[in-house]
Amino acid sequence: MLSRVISFDEVVKTSIETFRNTFGTEPDLAACAPGRVNLIGEHVDYNDGFVLPMALQLGTVIVGRRNGTDSTCDVLTCSDGIQEGAKRAQFDSSTIAKGSPK
Repeated sequence: MLSRVISFDEVVKTSIETFRNTFGTEPDLAACAPGRVNLIGEHVDYNDGFVLPMALQLGTVIVGRRNGTDSTCDVLTCSDGIQEGAKRAQFDSSTIAKGSPK
């Protein structure tokens, strides 16, 4: 079964419209990351082995802005498959402890 793949421009436009409709203001920033997967392991290529990275039709787009507080974070996801009541979360980011890189 074939499905239509929407363009990056359409995803960004929809993300901005959703932000505007949800928060009543324009976003200040936008960022994206393409989906990708390595078919054969993460630690094979530097050992002269074969690795086949490939793009996926999935990606992540984030739009946002500062909300005028020092620590309140209000997040909305538009991902399919998430229950309607769980699509929005608000939390105090000052309670998040900075960890050490691992």
